[in-house]
Parts: sequence; C-alpha cells; structure tokens
Amino acid sequence: MIGNQPFIKPEKQLLVSGLVLLIFSFFYQLGIYPLFLEEPRRGLIALEMIFQDNYWVPTQTGDLYFRKPPVYNWVLIAAYNLFGSYSEFATRFFSVFSHLILCGLTYSFVKKHLSQMAAILVSISLLISADILFYFSTLGEIDLFYALVTSSSLFAIYSFGEKKQYWRLFITVYLLTAIGFLTKGLTSLPFTAITLLVYFIHKKNFKKLLSLQHFTGVGLFALISGGYFYIYSQYHDVSGWWTTLFSESADKATGGIVEFLNHLVSFPVDTLKNILPAGLLLPLLFGKGAISKLRANRFVWYCVLVFAFNFLIYWFSAEAKSRYIYPLFPFVIIPLIYLAIQSSKIAWEKFIRITSFILLSILTIALPILFFREELNNVENLNLTVILMLVLLGILWFLIFTKKARPYLIVFGLMAVMKFGFSSIVPVTREVDTGAARDKALGIEIARLTEGEELHRIGNLRMSLTIVFYLERARKEAVYQTDSYESGFYFCYEKDLPKGNSYKLHKQFKYWEDTIYLIELD
Repeated sequence: MIGNQPFIKPEKQLLVSGLVLLIFSFFYQLGIYPLFLEEPRRGLIALEMIFQDNYWVPTQTGDLYFRKPPVYNWVLIAAYNLFGSYSEFATRFFSVFSHLILCGLTYSFVKKHLSQMAAILVSISLLISADILFYFSTLGEIDLFYALVTSSSLFAIYSFGEKKQYWRLFITVYLLTAIGFLTKGLTSLPFTAITLLVYFIHKKNFKKLLSLQHFTGVGLFALISGGYFYIYSQYHDVSGWWTTLFSESADKATGGIVEFLNHLVSFPVDTLKNILPAGLLLPLLFGKGAISKLRANRFVWYCVLVFAFNFLIYWFSAEAKSRYIYPLFPFVIIPLIYLAIQSSKIAWEKFIRITSFILLSILTIALPILFFREELNNVENLNLTVILMLVLLGILWFLIFTKKARPYLIVFGLMAVMKFGFSSIVPVTREVDTGAARDKALGIEIARLTEGEELHRIGNLRMSLTIVFYLERARKEAVYQTDSYESGFYFCYEKDLPKGNSYKLHKQFKYWEDTIYLIELD
C-alpha cells in the first residue's frame, strides 16, 4: 500500500520541505493568543511557586493544590527562565517540543529495529496525528510532555530487555515512572506494570520480575517519589495528596451503564480519528495473514501487545479521554505502518490515492472562501497566506498526477499545509475574539487598578483562571483567600458583600452563573 521501494528525489524533497514547514508551523504565532482551558492553571501554579520561592508546594490562588504533582510546573519554571518571561510562548514551548522529541525518539527506535523507511513513515505519522496536530500542540498542557516520559519508558523496556541489560532496564524504567508519577499521578503505574508483565510473560521470563534488579528499580521509584513527599511534609501535611490522587484515579473508572456502552463504542473510533492519517491503514489488520506478519517481527509484536493491553484499561473506563493514551500512539502506528509497507494490495493503495484526491480537492475548493470571510478581516496577510497555501497545494497536485510521490506522502504534505494555514489564521482570531481574550484584558485591567494595593478574595470564591493568571503575572503575587475585610481590594460574591461598611464597587463580572464583585474598602 505504501510500498517498500526507496524514496525517489521528489519524495525526499517533499519530506524535507514538509518537515521544515511543520516545525515552523508548530511554533509560528504560538504565543500570541491568551492562555485558556487548563493552560492558565498550569502556568498559575508555576508562577506561584516562583513568587512564593517554594518549588515543593503547588498552590492555586494561594490554596494547596493536590490534583497534579509538581514536575510539569518545574518544566514551566524552566521555560520561564529560558525565555526570560512568563509569556504564553514559554508556557507552551515544552509541550510542543516534547512532541517533536518523541517523534525523533520513535524514529530512532524504529530505524534500529525495522528500517529507515519505516522509521520515517512512523515518525511523520506520529508527528501529524490529527488530534495533536490541530489541538494539543497548540496548548501548554501536561499530556505531550507526559507522553514523552511514558513512551520513553515503554521503549526502554524492549531496548534493554532484548540486550538482557536488566539493571539498565529497571533503573531507567522506574526512574521514568517516578518522573511520570510526579507529573500526572498514579496513571504511570499501570503503564509500567502492564508493559513489564507483557514483555516478561511473552519472553517466558516472569522470574525476572522477582529479581534483585526489579526490586532495586522499585526501590528507586519509592526513593524518588517518597523523597518528594518527605520534603513536602516539611511544609504541609501530605494526606491531601493521597486522598486526591486516589480519588482522581477512582473517578476515571466511574460512569453509568449508558455512559459505559457509549464509551465502549466511541473510544476506539475517537482513537482512530485522532491518529489519522495512520488510522486509514486500520483495515490492514483484518487482512489475511496480518497477525502472522505482526508476530514474525519481535519489535512489532511487542508494540501490538503494549498497545492492546494498555488500551484495554482506558477502553473499559468510561471517564477516559483520548489524551490519556497519547503514550500509546507510537505503539499503534508502528504495526500499522509495518503492515502497510509489506502490503501489496492494489485496492488499498487506490483507496489511499482516492482519499488524497478527495482531501486535496476539498481544501483547494474551500481555501478561496477565506478571501470573503468577514470574521477574518483582522488576520494580517490573509490573502498572502491563502495564495501561498494554494501554490503548495498546486505542487501536491502535480506530484500526485505525475505519480512522483506515493499517496501517503501526499497526505503528509497536505497535513503540513493545513497546519501552516491553521497556525497563520487561528491564533490571530484567538488573540482578539475569544472569552480568554476578554479575560486576559480584564486581568490586566484589574492589575493596573490594584497596583501596589492589597488584593484578596473572600471565602471560597472561584473565578476564571485566565483572569487570575494575568492578574498574578502582572502583580507578581498570589491572590490569597481571606474571611474578613480590612482596607484594600477584594473579590467577593454578592452574599459576601460587607454589611454596614462603605465600599467602592470597581468591577462586576460573571463566572459561570455567579456574579463576582471587585470592591475597595478604605
């Protein structure tokens, strides 16, 4: 379907130019739009660690925060130091960079155990996985960094296991597991436990799990994880961690029968959608002799087993999200590409070719519509961007008509063009025309209004974390909770407005259904 013949010159040029365009597009305008969704929470916790000069105790608006351990906050702090500012670009940099590093790491492993062609096709397929390409690579979130840490651990099990380097295996794996645990919590433990069981049972070497090397690795994990919580205990009681981490894991396993059945159907479909275009190759798994081909290569079969047994945990958990299995993306893409390279089925080659024709046609027809969209008037150089994209599409049309590039590489080129268009247009609209943009402006306005003054929130008040991030970034201090009024500025609900005291109302705004008041007392 993809063919195992060497890449010809036009294909090499397409791969190199597409890769350059993608890397540029991943970072282009990455920092011009405000933090939103979970981004401000991640940035906010890192900021408060810096402002409070305490890198061991995560807080959110001054309150103890237990839902995620601190490693990713340390990563953000490193980014802020690297770029010399608490900018949106710095907040998102290591998320995108982690994805690029994982693609490079995957290339290295696949090249070593299969071939350079397979390595190139697998790594570019991972690079352009649709869910990451157009969504999570635009966010400063934990998941891509966590995927890098966890996938590296799963690769290390096979790499060191095949060399019988068991000390290196268990030390490396449990070191990475500890980092993963201190990044995202208990989810790292099932990945490690399941994959070690899969590998050593398949190798008929279960007794190695009872070896000194394994127990040493477990001890290293306990030392690193326990060491963090010991240091934390010097500041606060650690019981809040155990309650929250275990409840978070239990929450992922909840859901009624309707939710469970819906998830049972939708989760595999979403996974296929999220790994497109590699997901187009799924029918190859049902071809005659497919399983035999997969079993014939130890590395490929290891990938199949790792994906299958780890995927089951999330497939049968109604609360699981697609991003939870990002660490497994390389392990499903590798078998699919392996089969595609070996396949000689003309029908599926035609299917990919027709798919590339359809996608090219849709984008070629749709792009000129952007010239006439009034909501894009604020996008500078929109016309130049659209014209450039049309020129690039023209080159792809030439390559596919002259058959100078195999259809799967045409899809790769198409995804690169789409990512460039996305990065050229969408960040500009997010910058000025979203709720996050309004929250950012409000946070900056309040920071100017309260500059040099005390600012607190009354009671258990909750507000947009985008507002809080920009407010705290400007004031360089946390907005702490208090239960009593003195002089200064306060956020409060209507029910908490001071009785019998004169105050000045500066702002009122909505957060979900609640109205929040910013008042000043003399």
